[in-house]
Amino acid sequence: MRRERIAPVVRIFLATSFLVGVAAFLWLGSGSQTSTPASAATFQITVGNNWFCDSSFQNGDCELEVAVGDEVTWLFDSAVTHTTTECTGSCGSVIGNPGSRLWDSGPMTSGSLSQSFDTPGVFQYQCNIHPTQMRGTIIVSGGAPPTLPAPPSPEPSATATSVPTSTPVPAPTSTPPGMRGDVNGDGGINAIDAALVLQFSAGLLPALPSFDRADVNGDGSVNAIDAALILQFSAGLLTTL
Repeated sequence: MRRERIAPVVRIFLATSFLVGVAAFLWLGSGSQTSTPASAATFQITVGNNWFCDSSFQNGDCELEVAVGDEVTWLFDSAVTHTTTECTGSCGSVIGNPGSRLWDSGPMTSGSLSQSFDTPGVFQYQCNIHPTQMRGTIIVSGGAPPTLPAPPSPEPSATATSVPTSTPVPAPTSTPPGMRGDVNGDGGINAIDAALVLQFSAGLLPALPSFDRADVNGDGSVNAIDAALILQFSAGLLTTL
């Protein structure tokens, strides 16, 4: 699957961007206001004949990375009617009530629709007329990474004698379906899973595909800390969840 990128990045930058997004969600949760970037940018996505961005993305996913406060404009230029409809968590099939989504252009052949992004996260969209052929993803980054609590130090034992041993560091492996952290059940743990956790904790999603897999630290709740752990694992900073 090809991806359109605004600037060359590596996988670790994607994980770092989402850790930045986690901090913004924590800040909002504590009652603070999110500051607006000094200069917001506007990005344009062309809506063509059964594709977003350009014809190479037909039956694919056109990915765009922006910052908090930026605006995305979809320009319709097709003889065939299409829509741009936010579908995070339910893409791939026709949405029965598209007007309830974060944005929905309705059927259009010309004109444009603009959407501003004020919070970090991953936002998926589709043509609600051709949901399997026309898909896209907006990745919004911004803020500062959270400080995770350090684990408590174990108390030394008066009688036990420790024996130094070398601990091998396991190499990262692919995660089979059903493992903790694989929120959408696609067999992998990545930024999409973290985005679903963030959007659920912010009230943007009514439910998750699996609450148990999303509660990474097993504290009985799903929040930004779980998202941060998922991102650190997907970036190779943690070996297990």
